[in-house]
Amino acid sequence: MSIPALPAEPRARVESIDVFRGLTILMMVFVIAVAAGRYKNLPQQGHWFGSLRVSTWNHADVGWENFAEEQKSAGLTDEQINALPEANLKNIGCTVTDLVAPFFVFIVGLCIPLSGARRGSDWWRHVLSRAGMLIAAGVLYISLILGLSWWWGILQAIGIAYLMGAASMKLPRWGRWTAVFGVLAFHVAMSRYTVWWLHFGDTTRPFWTISQIYGSWAKPLIVHCRPWASVSYGAMTMIGVLVGDAIVTRQKAAIVRQCLLAGCVFTTLGYLLHAYGLSSGNTWLCFSKPDVTASYAMFTSGIGALVFLGFYYLVDVWGFKSWASPLRVFGANALLAYFMQIVMRIFLRALQIEPLFSGEPNQTIQDWASLIACPRWNAFFLDKSGYNGVLWGLIWTFSLWLVIRWFNKRDLYWKL
Repeated sequence: MSIPALPAEPRARVESIDVFRGLTILMMVFVIAVAAGRYKNLPQQGHWFGSLRVSTWNHADVGWENFAEEQKSAGLTDEQINALPEANLKNIGCTVTDLVAPFFVFIVGLCIPLSGARRGSDWWRHVLSRAGMLIAAGVLYISLILGLSWWWGILQAIGIAYLMGAASMKLPRWGRWTAVFGVLAFHVAMSRYTVWWLHFGDTTRPFWTISQIYGSWAKPLIVHCRPWASVSYGAMTMIGVLVGDAIVTRQKAAIVRQCLLAGCVFTTLGYLLHAYGLSSGNTWLCFSKPDVTASYAMFTSGIGALVFLGFYYLVDVWGFKSWASPLRVFGANALLAYFMQIVMRIFLRALQIEPLFSGEPNQTIQDWASLIACPRWNAFFLDKSGYNGVLWGLIWTFSLWLVIRWFNKRDLYWKL
């Protein structure tokens, strides 16, 4: 008489990944809100890793936009502005906002070994279909905002990065480290010696869209980064895979060791390359989100590994979980949260109240505010600068959080 085998116990979920993802999505929703509203003079202004003066709640390259706008107000032409020494720092630096996309891509890499172990022989079919759906979803998302075209945004970059991270699973462990440095070295060489690598699509002509057929057909490819520059996001994902290999083992010592190794190595190398670029005048080596430079990819991924280690200890090792419940709302339904931003904006636009969240409210909002007798409340509705802009960004973020929580409560999730 044979005794039937007992089913294997399911492995406990690594909850810190959901928490880390939730924090990343929360940051993303907030910074998109203040960027879409064009909020001015946000707080925490500084020169972040050599950037022009900018709030940490904006991308570092916004510092150049603000500087150029000030110079134009002073009467300078575009040619004169581009001849100023500050032009060398046009896209340089790294703020808190610049960590959002790398963190998300790093988390994608963290999950790849877990997904591969769970799906077995069916995994590669899932990888190919998911990458294709991510690229298609990215085109749809940006087309909802800017008009139908072949846009290249963050979801498309994630699709390529996901493929690269999955492909790195075919390599031995030492080969994965080699592949990361090889990809980044290739990106550095192409950036240095091939003009079109970073400047393809640069034009003053408008974007090509189906309603604007005389626009530039190349310009839609530079909304987030040029498609080929997405290889740096692929390197970020492969760094995530290095840490994900240890997570699969569920061994605390292995996870801590790999997080510290990846975090210290890549943070240090990225910063040293950036510092050398600044000191030598080779700013193409410096942190730059629009160009997804090698220094930026290494530094932000290294920070991601260290941040994840902190969450891992808090949530999975020490068991401090209740504080993270609000973050899990976004973390459990990340793709829906990303898309629901534009859906909510379209809905509010239809109700004609979207300008309430604008840095420059329209006449209707101004009329509403004028009905309020209290000057402080009047300023609250009209002024979206400084800490008031941060508050309005948080109001938008909390509103979206409530929407996603409603979907989660009804087990309505969108996953690719």
